[in-house]
Amino acid sequence: MSDLRLVQLSNYVRPDIYENKSKNWVLNGRKNEFYQYVIDRNNGSPTNGSINKSYADLIYGRGLTAKNSRQNIEDWARVKSILSPKELRKICTDFQVFNEASFQIVTTRGGDLSQITHLPKQKVAPSCENEDGEIEDYWYCKDWTNTNKYPPVSYPAYGSSSKALQIYVVRPYGVGQEYYSQPDYTSGLMYAEMEEEIANLNINSIKQGLSAGYMINIPDGKSLTDEEKDTFERKIKQKLTGSGNASNFILSFNGRDVEVTIVPFPTNDNIHKQWETLNETATTKILTSHRAVSPSLVGIVSSSGFSNTADEMREAETQTYRRVIKPKQEQILSALEEVFVEYGINLELDFLPLTKEEKEVQTELSAEQNINEMEHILERYAEDTPEGFELHSSELVSLSAIQNSEQDTDLWKIRYAYVEGTNKTRKTGKSRPFCTKMRALEIAGKVFRKEDILQMGDDGVNSSFGHNKQPYSIWLYGGGVNCYHRWERRMFKKKEQPDGELYKGNPMQNVTPTNVKEARRQGAKIPKNAADVAKAEIDKANRGAYPS
Repeated sequence: MSDLRLVQLSNYVRPDIYENKSKNWVLNGRKNEFYQYVIDRNNGSPTNGSINKSYADLIYGRGLTAKNSRQNIEDWARVKSILSPKELRKICTDFQVFNEASFQIVTTRGGDLSQITHLPKQKVAPSCENEDGEIEDYWYCKDWTNTNKYPPVSYPAYGSSSKALQIYVVRPYGVGQEYYSQPDYTSGLMYAEMEEEIANLNINSIKQGLSAGYMINIPDGKSLTDEEKDTFERKIKQKLTGSGNASNFILSFNGRDVEVTIVPFPTNDNIHKQWETLNETATTKILTSHRAVSPSLVGIVSSSGFSNTADEMREAETQTYRRVIKPKQEQILSALEEVFVEYGINLELDFLPLTKEEKEVQTELSAEQNINEMEHILERYAEDTPEGFELHSSELVSLSAIQNSEQDTDLWKIRYAYVEGTNKTRKTGKSRPFCTKMRALEIAGKVFRKEDILQMGDDGVNSSFGHNKQPYSIWLYGGGVNCYHRWERRMFKKKEQPDGELYKGNPMQNVTPTNVKEARRQGAKIPKNAADVAKAEIDKANRGAYPS
């Protein structure tokens, strides 16, 4: 009797959490490979990938908003300059795919919040917990499968340090999950892999003549030792098995008088029905694992009794938002609010729904209109701070064609920023649109020449706050009567080349920031401005009111 062996593939087994105490990091699998497995299932399974994309879009919606933005308009302007829509969308996508997300918190030299940027979660790993069960640091590595080529770098966890760069990981609580969260559709990952393999098998079966498999007869196989049979089987398996090769095979180790023959299995005329059944099973299980209330949400038409697919999709989106999406949004918003509150930004954050009604559109346009109109006007006069200027260290923006000011010398360049100019507290807590946008520009690192500020006044910027709504001097009177802001001088020194000559380029290229006191000590001749320039209107005797 011949020795028969049926070659089969093994199922994927989730890797263990790997705690490396000598290196002080904890990986999701020995080389953090579980993340790549999840990524592969997202990219390879049409159903799983479509659901993740749909859910990520629903989480982000139409971006971030704040319920109390009108009452805290300056805080809202700060948030918009700190967290870009692009970075927030990446955070939302990671959270959907991994049930985790990470971002980097960047602060200025003065300790103010400057920027929040997304970090790919698959590249971030926690340190081992301390004695109190706290994670003090996170490790970032470009490729955890090759830590020799890409050495991991440690950054403090948010709240554990005062360093300028910290990492925050958004991770919901999970029973028994100390370091990592599992995707909430983990139970569907094997079905996502099944969907991929069925697709591969179908394609390759077609390429190979729709064969169902082979029987390989090996002559003189009985004389081989078990070890030799295992080696032979392993080599054949490496060449032929897997969905990419379409078929299983059976090895038959026969006597000496039998030739090597390869006998194809007869094709089952109903084989396509088997794959259809498996496909349907995989799709159903993936949808179930994602808690999808209707397959229409990912473009699968179903017979649910709705008059049309659009109606079904609207209802599916509503139910999915309530049951699945909203809890995910709250996790992300809670993390962002924790950070913002620490830096004095108090906003009730929310995501704008992906679907909106016409009335809602008009309300949003009305709320943002003043700020948007003011933005286009004021940015014409503003200049970017030079690269290397670290008042807001993350805002290193491209340089425009900048002209000299009448207050400049070859060595020294003088610019102005619009800043808070008093310790007094506003009675209403509100700020006028002009001041809100000017503060947002300052936070974004924008500065102005004296000539630009004078031109703003001549052009009638903010003239609604002038006497009889006439243009006035913004250089002298800022945002107008009762304004809480003032102009602050900023000094920049041209760098010297090795031969002592000053670097060329426009006035704000190749400069370093220097405070006014130090500039004077180094011999800078600083023009004297009118006292009104550096004083907030609210602190003046008449609070900036037009003389009667």
